[in-house]
Amino acid sequence: MRLGTTVKPIGQDEHDLDIVCLLRKGGIWLPANEVYELVWDTLGRDGTYQKMRERKNRCIRLKYARKFYLDIIPAVPHHATADGALFVCDREGRSWSVSHPVGFANWYGACAKEQPLFITKFGALREEEVTANAGQVEPLPEHGFVKTPLQRMTQLFKRNRDEFFRGDPKRRPTSILLTTLAARSYVEETSTAASDLLEFVICVAEGMNHFIQVRDTALGPRTYRVANPVNDEENFADKWTRLDYEAFLRWQGTLVRQLRGVEASKKQGIDSMLNCLGEGFGHERVIKAANELGVDTSRVHQAGRLRVAGGTGIIGLTGSAMGATVYHGE
Repeated sequence: MRLGTTVKPIGQDEHDLDIVCLLRKGGIWLPANEVYELVWDTLGRDGTYQKMRERKNRCIRLKYARKFYLDIIPAVPHHATADGALFVCDREGRSWSVSHPVGFANWYGACAKEQPLFITKFGALREEEVTANAGQVEPLPEHGFVKTPLQRMTQLFKRNRDEFFRGDPKRRPTSILLTTLAARSYVEETSTAASDLLEFVICVAEGMNHFIQVRDTALGPRTYRVANPVNDEENFADKWTRLDYEAFLRWQGTLVRQLRGVEASKKQGIDSMLNCLGEGFGHERVIKAANELGVDTSRVHQAGRLRVAGGTGIIGLTGSAMGATVYHGE
């Protein structure tokens, strides 16, 4: 939530929120499992939380209704730095691990301040300069209403990932890994002018795998590394196998293909564009978003111009036309 990149879970998928329980008076001279047990026991003194607790390796999970989880991460300050780094419990290893969630959020925020470069009739301009030439509406001041291109792209990529891996959640790239790759690729692409925002998004999607380090080893299988940008000791892909890496590449290739399909459909009518968007981001969400932007999707639907793929139920470029909806009173 601090990054501004949360997305609503699909269907019955779980939704979790991570929070840090920072014990400022503690230190790594206390055993990690001892600190973990301290937080566990403290939660257990409350009759409600006692029944909701579940042990995880680095956190204590509170299970709420409707598959909502609150993951509480016991932590103490890093003794050797003053930049907000933390030590978090590794219960299985009975040790401390370095983490820096606030530093990561600050790094991501700095990336988000970078502006895409577009080719216009005025020359190559940054996004805010394009907006200034086109006229501008003052945004609402409340936090959460106005988001940067990077935040929106990260949300789009995460939504597309969730759709792609619905049948294989174990291979789904973690949000922190995906967010890191998206931000690194985004910053890289801001140095090159794009014709429009969609082309820029496609370039960012195409470049994400360039920031995955793949290393061959003489005595074992390949290793994969996506370093935490504020803590090089932490590898977000430390549990990846070849199958995980290949699954990521398949998803990335599909994402790029779908985005190029959207680009090609811009002159083919609203029905074609909605089909392309629905394939990658979910039919219901796409229709809802279009309606909120003032697009009359009901006429397209009633005309039978939305199509659904047989077997999967995915809205896409091929398949059978969706029949018009018949309403029987309220």
